[in-house]
Amino acid sequence: MRNDAVAWSDFDAGEYWKNNYASVLPEDAEIIQWASKFLIEACGQRSGLKKAVDVGAGSNLYPALLMLPWAEQIVFTEYASPNIRWLRENLADAPGEWHWQPFWDLVAALPCYRTVGQPRRRLAAVHEIRRLSIFDLPPCTWNLGSMFFVADGMTTDVAEFESAVRSFLGALMPGSPFIMAFMEGSSGYAVRGVRFPAVRVTPRSLEALLADLPVTGASVLRTDNSIRRVRPGYDAMLLVTGFVTG
Repeated sequence: MRNDAVAWSDFDAGEYWKNNYASVLPEDAEIIQWASKFLIEACGQRSGLKKAVDVGAGSNLYPALLMLPWAEQIVFTEYASPNIRWLRENLADAPGEWHWQPFWDLVAALPCYRTVGQPRRRLAAVHEIRRLSIFDLPPCTWNLGSMFFVADGMTTDVAEFESAVRSFLGALMPGSPFIMAFMEGSSGYAVRGVRFPAVRVTPRSLEALLADLPVTGASVLRTDNSIRRVRPGYDAMLLVTGFVTG
């Protein structure tokens, strides 16, 4: 199933958040630890210098929070209307409980992150939401980027998956650090009874793809598959970090 055949209007963003991000799962905690370490080293101590993009954010805000200390702007690109509505509601600086506080708490004491006193308010102030397909991203536009569980979770076509990864990296300027996450060996996933496609990726297949892409310093990290998983139907989560070379 290719991406354009998927009924994205039937995607239940609230249910997806409930299933995956209502609490911090161990795999996400691992990824947050690795990604924050990479970004601290890659971006340094200076803040507010980068235009960031989170491609296909859906109902997951933690990739944007990971980039927050360095971002003067974070653009959320999304294609599915339910995800856009979810983002509009959940990126507002509203009163009451903030469901992403436990995610922020994992990095709050780290260098660079501890300079962000009010992350919810900061994220509300610097974000922009754009309805945009991953295949229509403008080239060479941002200098910091994230793409989590997007390219591998929208199609079963390997060529289309690889094209999506290339489009994401092509939207970043040379020298830009990036973080990407994938589900290893995914057989697809269901949200409130509706099935959605996935490409089966492995560390080896990602390494082969990265070797053919304009990136440097790339690494592939695999979560501990003995810890509790998000759902059935995949083997582990994979985090890819590196820099775009142009």
